Amino acid sequence: MQISPTLRSELPRGLKRLVIKIGSAALAHRDTGVNQQKIQQLAADFQLLRNNGFELIIISSGAIQIGRIHLPAPPDESIDYLQACSAVGQPLLMNCYSQAFLANGLSCAQVLLTHEDIRNRKRRLNLKNMMARLLKSQVIPILNENDSVSFAEITVGDNDQLAAMVAEMTEAHALLILSTPDGLFDRDPGDGIAQAIPRIAFDEQFTSLNLAGKSSAGRGGMKTKLEAVRKLTPLGIPVMIGSFKHEQPILHALAGGGTFFDCHPASDRSPHHRWLLASARLGAVIKVDRGAGDAVLKHNSLLPSGIRQVEGNFGRGDSVKIVCGRLELGSGLVEYSAAELRRLQGCQSHEIESILGYCSSKVVIHRDNLVLKDGQK
Repeated sequence: MQISPTLRSELPRGLKRLVIKIGSAALAHRDTGVNQQKIQQLAADFQLLRNNGFELIIISSGAIQIGRIHLPAPPDESIDYLQACSAVGQPLLMNCYSQAFLANGLSCAQVLLTHEDIRNRKRRLNLKNMMARLLKSQVIPILNENDSVSFAEITVGDNDQLAAMVAEMTEAHALLILSTPDGLFDRDPGDGIAQAIPRIAFDEQFTSLNLAGKSSAGRGGMKTKLEAVRKLTPLGIPVMIGSFKHEQPILHALAGGGTFFDCHPASDRSPHHRWLLASARLGAVIKVDRGAGDAVLKHNSLLPSGIRQVEGNFGRGDSVKIVCGRLELGSGLVEYSAAELRRLQGCQSHEIESILGYCSSKVVIHRDNLVLKDGQK
């Protein structure tokens, strides 16, 4: 299969930098640990893409599932057990990648991240510069969340979200997510009557689709993948979802397989706003009343008096979603943690110090750190 003649017409001209996220089901074998055959197939695709001028960044799941084979499972899967599985599985996975890459004349590097590495601006800049150096040196970075040390406060959530953040940070031209189903279907593809959806318009809201369920191996499912899609498409970065089960899975997706998600045709987001949208923490939501919602839509700061509910776990400085009723307004950097905001919701700004014992800010989200969702400008 040749690259140039078969590239799907929806992809941007001059496509060069491609982020590829590979799910756990593709990489973990229940008997041997690492699915060496699949990694060898992927490496062959990587080689052909590299030979055709592509810059590749890989987001790889699989470490926890691979480690499970080597550690006896406790009665309940505690965090420390999953962290231990990751610590065992990660070097086994990277060893297999290294061997497959070497056989195809490629070099790779391991990069382990937490949400802090992307949220913190200094770390983010260092990470971005390091990634640029690897790509310039013809080395393919293989990234994964650092599950062996992650906990609720620093975890990204899943590798679909990590892929979206990395695609934005590295100014990638497209993201490809390799999963079990070959793209998006109108219902569970296992029920026998599901219809594949080859292309999704930028403004599709997915309200008519049944997105329940998740991969048996990974932490996410189609719903989390669509969360990642909607972080990138407003920024002008298209996304593809395809199946790893094909003999040449990456080339199959680039040639028209799976589902293609159109991006915003003329995104003019500032770098700061792009970062706010892409780094929004999964499951972190502030629900506000109508008055606060109207103020946010007028580009005013969000005050504690307008908060009605706080969902998820997040810390000060995280990017979270702002929702009014059923309408998602945008995202912004919070001045207080989720636990603090649950104590502050509905109060007046002058009451913050008496409630918490301190007042780091009189607003929950400052207007300079707030970005509205497309269609809410």
